[in-house]
Amino acid sequence: MKTRLFTNWRTSLLGGALLVAMITLLSLRIITGGEFLAILPTILGLLYVPDNIFKEQK
Repeated sequence: MKTRLFTNWRTSLLGGALLVAMITLLSLRIITGGEFLAILPTILGLLYVPDNIFKEQK
């Protein structure tokens, strides 16, 4: 898991930033738990997807 996080750092950084932002918004009661749970699969998906989604296709 650690190797995957460091080799695919772009998507891991994006997923981590979204996770921190959503937890912050949840703690400030700007979003509800339901909204947090709705975005959570996207965040977890970004932590596991490879970085080739950002590479230009030829």
